[in-house]
Amino acid sequence: MRPHRPTLHPHRQRGLSLVELMIGVTIGLALLAALGSLYVATSKARAEFNKTGEQVENGRYALESMARDIEMAGFFGRPGLPVSLQYSLPGPCTTAQASMGFDTTTSPLTVPVAVSGVAAGGAVPTCLTNMATGSEAITVRYASGNVTPAASGTEYYLQQSSCTTDTKQLVYDNKSASFTLLGKTCSGAQPAELRKYVVRSYYLAGCDNCGTGGDSMPTLKVAEFINGSIQVSSLVAGIQDVHLAYGVDTDNNGSPDCYVDNPAIDNSATCTGSGGYSWINATTNWANVTAVRVTVLARNLDPTVGWTDTRTYDLGRATPDGPYNDAYKRHVYSAVARVWNVGGVREN
Repeated sequence: MRPHRPTLHPHRQRGLSLVELMIGVTIGLALLAALGSLYVATSKARAEFNKTGEQVENGRYALESMARDIEMAGFFGRPGLPVSLQYSLPGPCTTAQASMGFDTTTSPLTVPVAVSGVAAGGAVPTCLTNMATGSEAITVRYASGNVTPAASGTEYYLQQSSCTTDTKQLVYDNKSASFTLLGKTCSGAQPAELRKYVVRSYYLAGCDNCGTGGDSMPTLKVAEFINGSIQVSSLVAGIQDVHLAYGVDTDNNGSPDCYVDNPAIDNSATCTGSGGYSWINATTNWANVTAVRVTVLARNLDPTVGWTDTRTYDLGRATPDGPYNDAYKRHVYSAVARVWNVGGVREN
Protein backbone atom coordinates (compact mmCIF):
# COMPACT_ATOMS: atom_id res chain seq x y z
CA MET A 1 0.00 0.00 0.00
CA ARG A 2 1.42 3.33 -1.16
CA PRO A 3 1.26 6.22 1.20
CA HIS A 4 -1.12 9.02 0.28
CA ARG A 5 0.56 12.21 -0.87
CA PRO A 6 -1.37 15.39 -0.47
CA THR A 7 -2.12 17.22 -3.74
CA LEU A 8 -0.42 20.62 -3.93
CA HIS A 9 -2.53 23.28 -5.63
CA PRO A 10 -0.48 26.14 -7.18
CA HIS A 11 -1.22 29.65 -5.93
CA ARG A 12 -3.43 31.48 -8.40
CA GLN A 13 -3.39 35.27 -9.05
CA ARG A 14 -6.68 36.64 -7.91
CA GLY A 15 -6.09 40.33 -9.07
CA LEU A 16 -4.93 43.46 -7.27
CA SER A 17 -6.28 44.63 -4.07
CA LEU A 18 -7.79 48.09 -3.88
CA VAL A 19 -4.77 49.37 -1.97
CA GLU A 20 -2.36 48.06 -4.59
CA LEU A 21 -4.44 49.57 -7.39
CA MET A 22 -4.51 52.98 -5.71
CA ILE A 23 -0.74 52.88 -5.18
CA GLY A 24 -0.18 52.05 -8.87
CA VAL A 25 -2.50 54.82 -10.01
CA THR A 26 -0.76 57.29 -7.72
CA ILE A 27 2.67 56.38 -9.07
CA GLY A 28 1.39 56.64 -12.65
CA LEU A 29 -0.14 60.05 -12.03
CA ALA A 30 3.10 61.26 -10.45
CA LEU A 31 5.10 60.11 -13.47
CA LEU A 32 2.57 61.67 -15.83
CA ALA A 33 2.71 64.97 -13.95
CA ALA A 34 6.51 64.95 -14.07
CA LEU A 35 6.51 64.25 -17.80
CA GLY A 36 3.89 66.96 -18.35
CA SER A 37 5.93 69.48 -16.39
CA LEU A 38 9.04 68.56 -18.37
CA TYR A 39 7.16 68.97 -21.64
CA VAL A 40 5.76 72.37 -20.63
CA ALA A 41 9.16 73.58 -19.42
CA THR A 42 10.82 72.38 -22.63
CA SER A 43 8.15 74.04 -24.77
CA LYS A 44 8.55 77.32 -22.89
CA ALA A 45 12.33 77.16 -23.17
CA ARG A 46 12.11 76.49 -26.90
CA ALA A 47 9.64 79.35 -27.37
CA GLU A 48 11.93 81.75 -25.49
CA PHE A 49 14.92 80.49 -27.46
CA ASN A 50 13.05 81.19 -30.71
CA LYS A 51 12.09 84.67 -29.52
CA THR A 52 15.67 85.47 -28.54
CA GLY A 53 17.06 84.06 -31.77
CA GLU A 54 14.64 86.16 -33.79
CA GLN A 55 15.56 89.26 -31.80
CA VAL A 56 19.29 88.68 -32.32
CA GLU A 57 18.76 88.16 -36.03
CA ASN A 58 16.67 91.32 -36.34
CA GLY A 59 19.11 93.44 -34.35
CA ARG A 60 22.13 92.22 -36.31
CA TYR A 61 20.37 92.62 -39.64
CA ALA A 62 19.32 96.20 -38.85
CA LEU A 63 22.86 97.05 -37.77
CA GLU A 64 24.51 95.41 -40.77
CA SER A 65 22.09 96.98 -43.27
CA MET A 66 22.75 100.48 -42.00
CA ALA A 67 26.52 99.94 -41.65
CA ARG A 68 26.81 98.57 -45.19
CA ASP A 69 25.08 101.61 -46.68
CA ILE A 70 27.13 104.03 -44.57
CA GLU A 71 30.32 102.40 -45.82
CA MET A 72 29.11 102.83 -49.42
CA ALA A 73 28.10 106.48 -48.90
CA GLY A 74 30.00 108.99 -51.01
CA PHE A 75 30.88 106.52 -53.76
CA PHE A 76 30.04 108.15 -57.09
CA GLY A 77 31.82 105.75 -59.42
CA ARG A 78 35.30 104.91 -60.64
CA PRO A 79 38.02 106.14 -60.80
CA GLY A 80 36.84 108.33 -57.94
CA LEU A 81 36.37 112.04 -57.43
CA PRO A 82 39.15 114.40 -56.33
CA VAL A 83 39.57 115.39 -52.71
CA SER A 84 38.80 119.03 -53.47
CA LEU A 85 35.04 119.13 -53.95
CA GLN A 86 32.22 121.48 -53.14
CA TYR A 87 29.27 120.02 -51.25
CA SER A 88 25.53 120.58 -51.17
CA LEU A 89 22.98 119.46 -48.58
CA PRO A 90 19.76 118.27 -50.25
CA GLY A 91 16.90 117.15 -48.03
CA PRO A 92 16.00 113.47 -47.63
CA CYS A 93 12.71 114.02 -49.48
CA THR A 94 14.21 115.85 -52.46
CA THR A 95 13.39 114.27 -55.83
CA ALA A 96 13.66 117.05 -58.43
CA GLN A 97 16.72 116.53 -60.63
CA ALA A 98 17.95 120.11 -60.26
CA SER A 99 17.73 119.89 -56.45
CA MET A 100 19.60 116.62 -55.87
CA GLY A 101 22.89 118.41 -55.24
CA PHE A 102 24.95 117.76 -58.38
CA ASP A 103 26.43 120.71 -60.29
CA THR A 104 29.04 120.05 -62.98
CA THR A 105 29.37 123.74 -63.87
CA THR A 106 31.23 124.65 -60.69
CA SER A 107 34.95 124.34 -60.13
CA PRO A 108 35.58 122.23 -58.22
CA LEU A 109 32.64 119.92 -58.87
CA THR A 110 29.64 120.10 -56.52
CA VAL A 111 28.17 116.85 -55.14
CA PRO A 112 25.75 116.10 -52.28
CA VAL A 113 27.15 115.17 -48.89
CA ALA A 114 27.57 111.42 -48.42
CA VAL A 115 25.73 111.30 -45.09
CA SER A 116 23.21 113.55 -43.37
CA GLY A 117 20.62 113.01 -40.70
CA VAL A 118 17.81 114.15 -38.47
CA ALA A 119 18.72 114.47 -34.80
CA ALA A 120 16.33 113.58 -31.98
CA GLY A 121 13.70 116.29 -31.70
CA GLY A 122 14.47 117.68 -35.16
CA ALA A 123 11.88 118.54 -37.79
CA VAL A 124 10.41 115.37 -39.30
CA PRO A 125 10.79 115.20 -43.10
CA THR A 126 7.42 114.76 -44.79
CA CYS A 127 8.45 111.64 -46.72
CA LEU A 128 9.44 109.75 -43.55
CA THR A 129 5.87 108.74 -42.82
CA ASN A 130 4.87 107.62 -39.31
CA MET A 131 8.30 108.51 -37.93
CA ALA A 132 8.37 107.89 -34.17
CA THR A 133 8.32 110.99 -31.99
CA GLY A 134 11.77 112.04 -30.81
CA SER A 135 13.58 109.45 -32.92
CA GLU A 136 16.52 109.90 -35.31
CA ALA A 137 17.08 109.30 -39.01
CA ILE A 138 20.07 108.98 -41.33
CA THR A 139 20.28 109.49 -45.11
CA VAL A 140 23.03 108.00 -47.28
CA ARG A 141 23.83 108.82 -50.92
CA TYR A 142 25.99 106.86 -53.34
CA ALA A 143 26.22 105.20 -56.74
CA SER A 144 25.39 101.52 -56.86
CA GLY A 145 28.23 99.04 -56.80
CA ASN A 146 26.67 97.33 -59.83
CA VAL A 147 27.18 98.70 -63.34
CA THR A 148 23.99 99.17 -65.39
CA PRO A 149 24.13 98.37 -69.12
CA ALA A 150 21.66 101.09 -70.15
CA ALA A 151 19.42 103.72 -68.57
CA SER A 152 15.83 102.64 -67.96
CA GLY A 153 14.34 106.10 -68.47
CA THR A 154 12.71 106.11 -65.03
CA GLU A 155 15.62 105.55 -62.64
CA TYR A 156 18.36 108.15 -62.17
CA TYR A 157 22.00 107.28 -62.80
CA LEU A 158 25.51 108.61 -62.38
CA GLN A 159 28.21 108.43 -65.02
CA GLN A 160 31.75 109.48 -64.16
CA SER A 161 34.32 110.15 -66.86
CA SER A 162 37.60 108.25 -67.08
CA CYS A 163 38.73 110.18 -70.18
CA THR A 164 40.80 113.38 -70.05
CA THR A 165 39.16 114.77 -73.22
CA ASP A 166 35.64 114.81 -71.75
CA THR A 167 34.40 118.32 -70.97
CA LYS A 168 32.39 117.06 -67.99
CA GLN A 169 33.52 114.90 -65.13
CA LEU A 170 30.14 113.67 -63.97
CA VAL A 171 26.59 113.34 -65.31
CA TYR A 172 23.45 112.83 -63.21
CA ASP A 173 20.34 112.13 -65.28
CA ASN A 174 17.71 109.55 -66.25
CA LYS A 175 17.84 109.97 -70.04
CA SER A 176 20.05 107.70 -72.14
CA ALA A 177 21.06 110.53 -74.48
CA SER A 178 22.70 112.42 -71.59
CA PHE A 179 25.27 109.73 -70.83
CA THR A 180 28.04 110.50 -73.32
CA LEU A 181 31.11 110.30 -71.07
CA LEU A 182 33.90 107.96 -72.08
CA GLY A 183 35.98 105.27 -70.43
CA LYS A 184 39.74 105.29 -70.01
CA THR A 185 40.36 104.49 -73.71
CA CYS A 186 38.48 107.68 -74.69
CA SER A 187 36.65 105.63 -77.31
CA GLY A 188 32.95 105.73 -78.06
CA ALA A 189 33.05 101.96 -78.11
CA GLN A 190 33.84 102.00 -74.41
CA PRO A 191 31.58 104.49 -72.61
CA ALA A 192 32.09 105.32 -68.96
CA GLU A 193 30.33 103.10 -66.42
CA LEU A 194 26.67 103.79 -65.66
CA ARG A 195 25.48 103.28 -62.09
CA LYS A 196 22.09 103.70 -60.44
CA TYR A 197 21.99 106.56 -57.95
CA VAL A 198 20.97 105.44 -54.46
CA VAL A 199 19.42 107.60 -51.73
CA ARG A 200 18.20 105.79 -48.62
CA SER A 201 16.89 107.14 -45.33
CA TYR A 202 16.67 104.86 -42.30
CA TYR A 203 14.23 105.83 -39.57
CA LEU A 204 12.02 104.43 -36.80
CA ALA A 205 8.26 104.12 -37.03
CA GLY A 206 5.85 103.15 -34.30
CA CYS A 207 4.19 100.59 -36.56
CA ASP A 208 4.97 97.93 -39.12
CA ASN A 209 1.56 97.91 -40.75
CA CYS A 210 0.61 101.55 -40.38
CA GLY A 211 -2.67 101.53 -42.29
CA THR A 212 -6.20 101.26 -40.97
CA GLY A 213 -6.34 98.59 -38.30
CA GLY A 214 -2.55 98.49 -38.19
CA ASP A 215 -0.27 97.42 -35.39
CA SER A 216 1.97 99.14 -32.84
CA MET A 217 5.14 97.18 -33.61
CA PRO A 218 8.25 99.43 -33.49
CA THR A 219 9.90 99.04 -36.88
CA LEU A 220 12.99 100.22 -38.72
CA LYS A 221 11.84 101.58 -42.05
CA VAL A 222 13.70 102.70 -45.14
CA ALA A 223 12.65 105.50 -47.49
CA GLU A 224 14.35 104.98 -50.85
CA PHE A 225 14.62 107.08 -54.00
CA ILE A 226 13.15 104.81 -56.68
CA ASN A 227 11.98 105.81 -60.17
CA GLY A 228 12.09 109.49 -59.28
CA SER A 229 10.06 109.31 -56.05
CA ILE A 230 10.50 108.33 -52.41
CA GLN A 231 9.08 104.93 -51.52
CA VAL A 232 8.83 103.70 -47.92
CA SER A 233 9.03 100.07 -46.84
CA SER A 234 9.52 98.17 -43.57
CA LEU A 235 13.01 96.76 -43.12
CA VAL A 236 13.11 95.14 -39.66
CA ALA A 237 10.34 94.74 -37.09
CA GLY A 238 11.03 94.93 -33.36
CA ILE A 239 13.59 97.75 -33.48
CA GLN A 240 12.77 99.84 -30.42
CA ASP A 241 15.33 102.62 -30.80
CA VAL A 242 18.33 103.73 -32.86
CA HIS A 243 20.98 106.23 -31.84
CA LEU A 244 23.44 107.73 -34.32
CA ALA A 245 26.69 109.43 -33.32
CA TYR A 246 28.61 111.07 -36.16
CA GLY A 247 32.40 111.12 -36.20
CA VAL A 248 33.55 114.46 -37.61
CA ASP A 249 37.01 114.87 -39.12
CA THR A 250 38.05 118.32 -37.91
CA ASP A 251 41.67 118.29 -39.15
CA ASN A 252 41.16 116.82 -42.65
CA ASN A 253 43.24 113.67 -42.09
CA GLY A 254 40.36 111.23 -42.67
CA SER A 255 39.96 110.03 -39.08
CA PRO A 256 37.02 111.09 -36.90
CA ASP A 257 38.18 113.46 -34.18
CA CYS A 258 34.92 113.93 -32.30
CA TYR A 259 31.58 112.11 -32.18
CA VAL A 260 28.48 114.30 -31.98
CA ASP A 261 24.74 113.68 -32.12
CA ASN A 262 24.06 116.51 -34.56
CA PRO A 263 26.82 117.87 -36.84
CA ALA A 264 24.48 120.59 -38.10
CA ILE A 265 24.92 122.65 -34.92
CA ASP A 266 27.84 124.23 -33.08
CA ASN A 267 29.57 121.43 -31.15
CA SER A 268 32.63 123.40 -30.04
CA ALA A 269 31.71 122.93 -26.37
CA THR A 270 31.66 119.14 -26.84
CA CYS A 271 34.64 118.81 -29.18
CA THR A 272 37.14 120.69 -27.05
CA GLY A 273 40.11 119.09 -28.80
CA SER A 274 39.17 120.71 -32.12
CA GLY A 275 39.72 124.32 -31.22
CA GLY A 276 40.69 125.44 -34.71
CA TYR A 277 37.60 123.99 -36.39
CA SER A 278 34.63 126.20 -37.28
CA TRP A 279 31.18 124.71 -36.80
CA ILE A 280 29.38 127.59 -38.49
CA ASN A 281 28.48 125.78 -41.73
CA ALA A 282 26.16 122.76 -41.43
CA THR A 283 26.91 121.52 -44.95
CA THR A 284 30.66 121.55 -44.26
CA ASN A 285 30.14 119.69 -41.00
CA TRP A 286 28.13 116.94 -42.71
CA ALA A 287 30.74 116.74 -45.47
CA ASN A 288 33.39 116.07 -42.80
CA VAL A 289 31.59 113.06 -41.30
CA THR A 290 33.96 110.12 -41.79
CA ALA A 291 32.38 107.59 -39.41
CA VAL A 292 29.02 106.83 -37.80
CA ARG A 293 28.49 104.91 -34.57
CA VAL A 294 25.19 103.06 -34.90
CA THR A 295 23.50 101.71 -31.76
CA VAL A 296 20.33 99.66 -32.05
CA LEU A 297 17.91 98.56 -29.32
CA ALA A 298 16.01 95.47 -30.48
CA ARG A 299 13.13 93.82 -28.63
CA ASN A 300 11.38 90.48 -28.89
CA LEU A 301 8.37 90.48 -31.19
CA ASP A 302 6.26 88.64 -28.60
CA PRO A 303 6.00 89.18 -24.82
CA THR A 304 7.35 86.74 -22.24
CA VAL A 305 4.91 85.61 -19.56
CA GLY A 306 6.17 86.51 -16.09
CA TRP A 307 8.86 88.89 -17.36
CA THR A 308 8.99 92.59 -16.50
CA ASP A 309 11.65 94.69 -18.20
CA THR A 310 12.94 96.93 -15.43
CA ARG A 311 16.38 97.44 -17.00
CA THR A 312 17.79 100.59 -18.59
CA TYR A 313 19.75 100.63 -21.86
CA ASP A 314 22.72 102.84 -22.69
CA LEU A 315 22.62 103.82 -26.37
CA GLY A 316 25.18 106.59 -26.00
CA ARG A 317 22.82 109.44 -25.23
CA ALA A 318 22.98 111.58 -22.11
CA THR A 319 19.91 109.74 -20.78
CA PRO A 320 19.53 105.93 -21.03
CA ASP A 321 16.44 104.25 -22.46
CA GLY A 322 13.96 102.59 -20.13
CA PRO A 323 12.85 101.07 -17.94
CA TYR A 324 9.95 100.03 -20.15
CA ASN A 325 8.20 97.96 -17.45
CA ASP A 326 6.57 95.63 -19.96
CA ALA A 327 6.93 91.94 -20.85
CA TYR A 328 9.32 92.33 -23.81
CA LYS A 329 12.98 91.33 -23.60
CA ARG A 330 15.50 93.69 -25.22
CA HIS A 331 19.16 93.89 -26.20
CA VAL A 332 21.56 96.56 -27.47
CA TYR A 333 23.71 96.13 -30.60
CA SER A 334 26.37 98.61 -31.68
CA ALA A 335 28.95 99.08 -34.44
CA VAL A 336 31.08 101.84 -35.95
CA ALA A 337 30.84 102.23 -39.73
CA ARG A 338 33.48 104.22 -41.61
CA VAL A 339 32.53 106.51 -44.48
CA TRP A 340 35.43 105.21 -46.54
CA ASN A 341 34.71 107.24 -49.65
CA VAL A 342 35.15 110.45 -47.66
CA GLY A 343 37.73 109.62 -45.00
CA GLY A 344 39.72 107.12 -47.02
CA VAL A 345 40.57 109.65 -49.74
CA ARG A 346 41.88 112.10 -47.15
CA GLU A 347 44.25 109.54 -45.64
CA ASN A 348 46.27 109.23 -48.87
